[in-house]
Amino acid sequence: MKVGVVTFHNAHNYGASLQTWALQKVLKNLGTEPGVIHYHPEIIDKLYVAPKLDTTKKKLKYLLKKEYRTRIQTQIYKNKRYSKFIREKFHLIGDYKTYEELLNSNLSLDAYITGSDQVWNSDHTGGFDPAYTLDFAKPGAKKISYAASVGREYILPQYREQFRQSLESYTSISVREASAKPAIEALTEKPVEVVLDPTLLLERKDYEELKKPGKFKGRYILVYMMESNKELVQFANRLSVAIGLPIIQRKLPGVFRNELGSYYEDTAAEFLGEIEKAEYVLTNSFHATVFSLIYEKPFISMLHTSTGARTSDLLKSVGLESHLLYHIGDFHDMNQFKIEDVDALRQRIRELRESSINFLNRALKNN
Repeated sequence: MKVGVVTFHNAHNYGASLQTWALQKVLKNLGTEPGVIHYHPEIIDKLYVAPKLDTTKKKLKYLLKKEYRTRIQTQIYKNKRYSKFIREKFHLIGDYKTYEELLNSNLSLDAYITGSDQVWNSDHTGGFDPAYTLDFAKPGAKKISYAASVGREYILPQYREQFRQSLESYTSISVREASAKPAIEALTEKPVEVVLDPTLLLERKDYEELKKPGKFKGRYILVYMMESNKELVQFANRLSVAIGLPIIQRKLPGVFRNELGSYYEDTAAEFLGEIEKAEYVLTNSFHATVFSLIYEKPFISMLHTSTGARTSDLLKSVGLESHLLYHIGDFHDMNQFKIEDVDALRQRIRELRESSINFLNRALKNN
């Protein structure tokens, strides 16, 4: 069975890459021939390419500064490395920059899957994009959403009818967040299941195939700040001083007071190595939270302001709501970082993993 996945695979973002790689691997384990449909519209790509140099007179003086040149060179270097990672790790199908190109491609696959990631978040896709609801799929093929994420608890009113029409031809539907399930159920008579993000369908040992060693030695706090957050910066600085450990972080250098360094240039493979060796993890990223669970790291999650529901839903599902920090004043002591019952966590993830893989298996066999 040939299966094509549409997702945000081309994003130079650890979570996007790792969920794509994980779903591709799980589909292969299930006996299919998986590929990632290389649909990458400009609205997604432009978020992750190096900025073009502004050579107007107003900017010439700044351009001569070594710091600015270094930042641009670093970003270009990262983009080249990450693009190479994507080409090597994903089985890419075609190359489509617009929906019209995808629609005219006449792909002939047995099943089409959209997900995971926030493929149904209209803020990311610039409105309703029919590619992410598989409107281009050939008639009669299986159409599956696996762990599709809306990024919020509702579909914007102006897009509900388009979603309703697209969902009519789906053969199986699942979402990643329990909080989004009612919004999708309101648009279809088909059952809607809640399943795990693809990254959690694999065990820690499975990532050895992909993981590369991180570049930092010694003990450190790993900070993954997806969204700039002054409270998170303040808390990280206080924590670093209190426990005497330096910080590594994913943005360009200079965000925190006591930085060991930045892993900005890392691909997803090196990121796994960094998080594996971290002493503590502090984040407002969903996928940094996921890999804190996979690598069983002491962690705290501070919610992203617009898409925090996915993190809170996940932690509630595994009984670790105590690791959510809504305000730095709510922090009590280091026990808040600790995973108290690792065996219970492993068992809960196994149960959710089994249920999620069963959904995917049924969806692929659905006639």
